[in-house]
Amino acid sequence: MTGSQWLRALLVVGLIILLTAKAGIWALVVLAGLLVSITLHELGHYLAAKRSGMLVTEFFLGFGPRIWSFRRGETEYGLKLIPAGAYVRIIGMNNLEEVAPEDEARTYRQAKFPARFLTVVAGVTMNALIAVVLIWVLLAVVGVTGGRVLPGPPQFRGDIEEVLKDSPAARAGLTAGDRIQSIDGVTITDFDQLRSTVGPRMGETVPVVLVRNGETSVVRVTPGRYVLPDGATGCGLGITAGTVPRPTERVNPIVAVPKSFVELGRFTGLTVQGLGRFFSPSGLADYGDQVVNASGEQEASPACTPTPATRPAGSGGGGGSGGEAPNRLLSLVGLFQIGTDAPTVELLLFLFATLNITLAVINLIPLLPFDGGHIAVAVYERIQERRKRMQGRYFADVAKLLPLTYAVVLILFLLMISSIYLDIASPITE
Repeated sequence: MTGSQWLRALLVVGLIILLTAKAGIWALVVLAGLLVSITLHELGHYLAAKRSGMLVTEFFLGFGPRIWSFRRGETEYGLKLIPAGAYVRIIGMNNLEEVAPEDEARTYRQAKFPARFLTVVAGVTMNALIAVVLIWVLLAVVGVTGGRVLPGPPQFRGDIEEVLKDSPAARAGLTAGDRIQSIDGVTITDFDQLRSTVGPRMGETVPVVLVRNGETSVVRVTPGRYVLPDGATGCGLGITAGTVPRPTERVNPIVAVPKSFVELGRFTGLTVQGLGRFFSPSGLADYGDQVVNASGEQEASPACTPTPATRPAGSGGGGGSGGEAPNRLLSLVGLFQIGTDAPTVELLLFLFATLNITLAVINLIPLLPFDGGHIAVAVYERIQERRKRMQGRYFADVAKLLPLTYAVVLILFLLMISSIYLDIASPITE
C-alpha cells in the first residue's frame, strides 16, 4: 500500500478503537452485524450477476478513498475508507453508461429479462434469508417470550399499580389496587385494546367499570392530557398497570423452520405499515415537529393520541414509557445507541433481523436508485419488448428518470441527516 493508503487504514483502525473505548466491545459487534448485512446484500447481486455472465468490475467494502485492493480475474476487490456498507459495480446498468464495444455483450442491459430481474432481486432476497436465519435462531436456540418473535399485545392484568398525579384517572378518583373490567362497555384484555378504546374518546367522559375491595362500581373518567414524572406530556387515563407474564419458550428446531417464514411475513407487514405511516402527510408532519423540537421543550400538539403500554411500568391509559415505536427512522447512530446501551443476544438478533427486513422493504421501493427502481425499469422494458414484438432489447431512456432520481437521493440525504440529528438530540430509549 502507498503512504496515503496506510494513513487511511490507520484512521479507520483509530476510529474503531475510539468507538470500542466509548461503547465497549458490543460496538464492534453492532458494526460487524451492520457491515455483514449490507455486504451480503451486495454479495447477492454479485453472485447472480456472475452466474448470468455479466461483467462485474468491482466489489468493495466501504465507500470513499481506497485503502487496499487486489484483482482476481476481471474483478477488483478491496476496502475503502468509510465502513458504511459495500457496493458491486456491474457494467452497463442503463442506456446512459458508456461501455467498451468489446464488453457490450456482457453488460447488464444486454442480458435477458430473467437474468436482469434475478440479479437485482438477489440483494433483497439475501436480506430476507438473513432475517429468516436470525428469526430461526431466536425461536429455536435463544428462546422468545410466548414462543413468538413478535408476541401479541401484552395481556392486561387489570390491577392499577399507580395513578399518576393530576391525571384523568386521579381526578376521577381511581386508586392503586383498583381492577379495571371495562371501559365504555368494552371489556379490556390487552393494551392494544385499551388504546383503541381510550383513543377515540379523548376529551369525552366515559364509564369505567372497576372492582375495589371486592365490590363493583362505575366511575366516570374523561381521558386527556397529563404530565408524566419526567415532565413529558402523556395522553389517556394516566395509570400504570401490570401485565400477565409470558414464559420464554424455545420452539422445536424443525417446527421453527416454517414458523420463521411466518414470522418474517408478520415482520414485513408491520414494516410496510410503519413506513406507510411515516411517509403519510400526518406522519411526515409529526416527524418534522420532532426534528424542530428535538433540542428543546416540545410544545403540546392539538391532537392527543394515546400509545399502548407494553411493560409493567408503562402507562396503562396510553403514553409514558413502554409505548409504541416512535414515528421516526433509525440512523446508524441510533442503531449503535440501542445495540450498545444494554445489549443482549436476543436484542441484537432481533435488531438485525429488523434491520435486514427494513433494508429489503426499502430496496423494493419502485424508484431509482433503489433495487425496486431497477426492477421497475426491467419490467417496463420487458413489456415494451413484448408489445412491440421485438427480437432484440428495448432500452428505457433513464435520462427521463434522472430528475426524479435526484429528488429521491435528496430526500434520502435529508432523512439521513435529520435522523442522525434526532438520535443525538433526542435518543430513543429502551
